[in-house]
Amino acid sequence: MHSLLKKITLTSIAALTFASIATVNVNAAKHHTKSVKHITKTTATYYQVSYADNAAYAKSTGIVTVFNKPGRLANAKVVATKKTMKQLAKSKSPKDVFYVYGMAKTNTGLYYAHIVTLGGKYRGWVYVGKHDISTDLKNIDKNTGITATKTLTYAKLPKDTKNVKISAALWTYPNYSRINSRVIPHKKTTYMKDTFTIDGAVKNTLGWTYYHVTDNKKANIDGWIFAKNVSVTKKVTDHSTDTNKNNTPSDPYTLTFNYNGSPVNTVVVSVKNDLTVNGTAKVNADTLAKFIPRGYQITTDANAINTDGPIVNGGKAIINLAPKTVSRIAIQLKQNGTNNVLTPSTSLNNTLTTIANDLLANKSVFVDQPVNADVVKAELTSKNITTITQSDLGLTGAGSLTYTGVDTTKIDGNNPVITIYFQ
Repeated sequence: MHSLLKKITLTSIAALTFASIATVNVNAAKHHTKSVKHITKTTATYYQVSYADNAAYAKSTGIVTVFNKPGRLANAKVVATKKTMKQLAKSKSPKDVFYVYGMAKTNTGLYYAHIVTLGGKYRGWVYVGKHDISTDLKNIDKNTGITATKTLTYAKLPKDTKNVKISAALWTYPNYSRINSRVIPHKKTTYMKDTFTIDGAVKNTLGWTYYHVTDNKKANIDGWIFAKNVSVTKKVTDHSTDTNKNNTPSDPYTLTFNYNGSPVNTVVVSVKNDLTVNGTAKVNADTLAKFIPRGYQITTDANAINTDGPIVNGGKAIINLAPKTVSRIAIQLKQNGTNNVLTPSTSLNNTLTTIANDLLANKSVFVDQPVNADVVKAELTSKNITTITQSDLGLTGAGSLTYTGVDTTKIDGNNPVITIYFQ
């Protein structure tokens, strides 16, 4: 009996031991399952964007936070809270409009826009949905961080557009209407005493009116100015033969010429005298030819000419323009700071000629339009001449000069030259 009791006891201990081991193994298996759970790391791929001049801008919706990197990435920090974005959404100030200059896509398929306010206060990344926005901000999904907007809208020209005086500097675009708006590259003293002609009018997000004016004596000087800084010059004239006061025809028709969604010029013409051919009023390439602003041509798009109903008194048309490409181009090198002209060696000159031919072939240079510095730099980079040696300039010595920028002054159609600076 003692032997039987011992056997039962040992058997019970063995069973308990096996059960304990089994329990430990089960728990270990559960623990192991948790430890191998896969966590996907969010990454992003970055892309360049390309928009028309007036189509690169967006307004806050007020419902999404802005981060210093695409929001799902590790350690992303808040740049503008939802509260701030709500304030920007309600604001009418042009400083609070966003400029979009980059795009990112995460490995989870989400898109983010790289943005900065035109006032420069907020810069970062904001969620825009699940569609590519690199060429069109209208692809932004609803209920995301931003929505496409325009910084400028059309405005009426004043009654007096000839021989006006200005009291402030001219800008390349109305201030805070473009990311690159700046004072025109002409000394203020060279044009402040001149008279100008108003040939365009727009309003910004606050409803402020700006006029585009062109110097009556110096056609290469033109720009935008706040309407309150423009005054009419009164002149004593002989009205004995003036049958059409203010040069407004009795049968007016308004032609508005557009480039990239922004007005270039507005002209009031006569239906009978300017648009009628063989008894029929027409708005076409032939009747518009003499009114097209210098340096532009009508686009080949189907909607190049848009008339508002019949061509009659009080009617209007919007004409979409494209800049004229130059037929030849010269490239000159200058030293940054001193503005001294640099003389390229024969080899370097041949390379510059190739670059000029490439720009012409790609139709990258336009009459009366600023040079695209990024395009020029890309050409220099592809030809490996962002840095040039003294021997490239026909000089002796081991020193070198590095590319610093391009003169972005509007191209003169009569003497098209691109100036590239090195230092």
